[in-house]
Amino acid sequence: MNTSSSDPWIGRFIGDCRRYYLEQRIGAGGMGNVYLAMDTRLGQEVALKLLRDTLAVSIPLHKRFEREAMLCAALKSDHIVDISDYGVTEEGYPFYVMEYLVGETLGQLLRRETRLPVERTIEIACQVCAGLQLAHQGVRIRREGVVTTSDPIQIVHRDLKPDNIFLIPTALGELVKILDFGIAKIRDEALELTNLTSTFLGTFRYAAPEQLQIEKNIDGRADIYSLGMILYEMLSGSDPFGFGTEARKTSGVSWGIAHTSQMPQSLRSQPQCAHLSVELEAIVMRCLNKQPEQRFGSVMELSAALQSVLPTSLGHTAGFIHSQPTKEAIAPNSANSATDERKPTPPSVTSPSSNRTQTPQTRIFDLHQHQPKQYTPPAHRTDAINSNPTDSNPTDSRRAQQLSQTQVQNPSVEQNSREPQRTRRNLWLLSSAGFVLGVAGVTLVAGIFYLYFLLPQSKPPTQSPSTPPASPQPLEPW
Repeated sequence: MNTSSSDPWIGRFIGDCRRYYLEQRIGAGGMGNVYLAMDTRLGQEVALKLLRDTLAVSIPLHKRFEREAMLCAALKSDHIVDISDYGVTEEGYPFYVMEYLVGETLGQLLRRETRLPVERTIEIACQVCAGLQLAHQGVRIRREGVVTTSDPIQIVHRDLKPDNIFLIPTALGELVKILDFGIAKIRDEALELTNLTSTFLGTFRYAAPEQLQIEKNIDGRADIYSLGMILYEMLSGSDPFGFGTEARKTSGVSWGIAHTSQMPQSLRSQPQCAHLSVELEAIVMRCLNKQPEQRFGSVMELSAALQSVLPTSLGHTAGFIHSQPTKEAIAPNSANSATDERKPTPPSVTSPSSNRTQTPQTRIFDLHQHQPKQYTPPAHRTDAINSNPTDSNPTDSRRAQQLSQTQVQNPSVEQNSREPQRTRRNLWLLSSAGFVLGVAGVTLVAGIFYLYFLLPQSKPPTQSPSTPPASPQPLEPW
């Protein structure tokens, strides 16, 4: 957390009715600074992003910044940072207010641990895909309750990197949120060309080739390329172009040449990556294809491919990825589960040693353990009946078999046979309760009789005759 005592904004109130008090600066980027602020109206901490002074002098930038804030506020997802307010300072600098998150960025985690396990990597990537899906599908902007756009506006992040992915530890697992959504779109094309090196210095490493070539028709597949770069780094601890430990010091021009013309190295060829599956490597390398049409068509297609290579001990769902419940969780034994290609329902199996049909095991998904469990429905209780003809005469054997079949076909027969026993037990309980109440009543009456009639009355103490007081003596005169 970076603080700056020389920052003139720290210690100031901004917003309507001086609502937000800026306490300290917690981040800085090419577009603006992020401050930890106190919402004095609600009494809670928030994150406030303020546009840089150099970019705030342009009126078109003001309008685009406001439009981007509205777009991000319309993205209501558990995996996108929530924007709650937008305003302009007294000096005319626009800002917007976000939720204050407690945790760390993926960039901080990778700088500490270098590489991540396969399971955690896939879980983080799938949650990022869940957040990107809503943006790529498009949102409609509302102003004062009225929809201002007829067609959904599709949003491309274009600045996806580990420092813009935030990890929040919770009781249910690790929650992933995307930060700075769509901020790269706030600048016009001329500004992107003139400030190419300085502006993209921190994000050149994850930019898609079409983004570096300043193409106008950029869609969600550019974010898939950036996510492929992040996947490669999480699994290998390196980059796919051989920069190695000097990757963070590599210039933007070198990254641009690598993204547009250099082929990425195989993921499994990296040190300590030979254990990775061929399927997982193919998914990552497909994301890094130079041609957008050769990548995955959508982030949900990428998410499904990643979940398909998860170890069987984790099932097909991880962490907070529950946007669409699996068929096992909806109807594990219904007819709809027959169409499930991943886990087809096993047919009924007839045991060779008996004529009974074995009940197929029902598949239940445990959300806490993230793994399927097996559950077998209990059979009817027929073991109490002796159906072995060698232990009794043939008549008793046939009668026992008939009774066994009757109880299996109609379980109410056994229940009806227990009704007299329940009735006798209830009568015995009522009789016992009546006897106890009678004894208590007799004891109470005897106690009252003893207290009022047999207990000797105490006599009041006799008073001895008191000596009459002496008459006062007359006073003698002087």
